[in-house]
Amino acid sequence: MSKENTEQGAEGYSRTTIMVPKNVATELSHVAKSRGKTLFFVAGEGLKLAAELIKDGFEPSDLIYFWRLYKILSTMDVIPMPMKLVEEVCTTMTTTLIRMSTDDRLPSDLREEMSKTVNLLWDIYERYGHQVGTLIRMEFDNLEELLEAISRLTRLMAVRHVEIKKLDSNTIELMAIGPSGATDIGNKALMAFIRGFVSQYDYEVVSEDVRANVLRVVLRKRT
Repeated sequence: MSKENTEQGAEGYSRTTIMVPKNVATELSHVAKSRGKTLFFVAGEGLKLAAELIKDGFEPSDLIYFWRLYKILSTMDVIPMPMKLVEEVCTTMTTTLIRMSTDDRLPSDLREEMSKTVNLLWDIYERYGHQVGTLIRMEFDNLEELLEAISRLTRLMAVRHVEIKKLDSNTIELMAIGPSGATDIGNKALMAFIRGFVSQYDYEVVSEDVRANVLRVVLRKRT
């Protein structure tokens, strides 16, 4: 049995000719050689994946953006978890601290400490936004390119819809619809993260409108 038959298993194969860009063919050849596989096998696996993506309504080119983001975020030990879990934990902690900071039955120094802790939580979100922005910029140097990539990957992220509008050469309006049930505290944490993130691209938030799960933010490049 030939090596191609062995690699393809019982599915069998048919020989055909497909026109591809020369650089793609060269890259496939290098990948096949480095893995000790035949070019036939590597190309077949790639086409199988592409067919599955297209069948599920994706464009393979969109998933390239996802892979570029994933490679960067994986360096931060990112652990997938439900957005509802993150928001519920944040809301529980923050509302408790706010209630304690305004409770006249508690000593004033304790109330002041609770108030500082609430502000520290927003600072933590902004700091991590700053760190994530630093890493993402290694792969996406242009904020508009990144936002365009995100708009094409909404099915894989915790947003339902993203729109980007360029208001002028230095100003971008971002509108996003997230999962339903978002809380005011969750939105405040998200905005703190966004401020830290866009600062890495030399942008700042000049206006924001966050209602329920709809976010509309205007970003302006610092000059």
